[in-house]
Amino acid sequence: MFGKGKNRFPGTMAVEDIGKDEVIIKVPGREIINTKVAFYSELNKIFYDNPDVFGKHVYGGDDNILHAFILLEVQKKE
Repeated sequence: MFGKGKNRFPGTMAVEDIGKDEVIIKVPGREIINTKVAFYSELNKIFYDNPDVFGKHVYGGDDNILHAFILLEVQKKE
């Protein structure tokens, strides 16, 4: 945990220098969540049917797509 008092937050810290182009973590592509993955999920119809919430023209629309997708995945408890 970093910070003090109510301003504490989790994080990581390098204890050695990290070299240029040095890989420090690898994440398989199938595990990455982004707006494209979220948009083409089982929620796709909801996103299309509600452009006023999830549209690209809406401020935060992409964030709303990710939030909805993450909430769906969390409730699955997998």
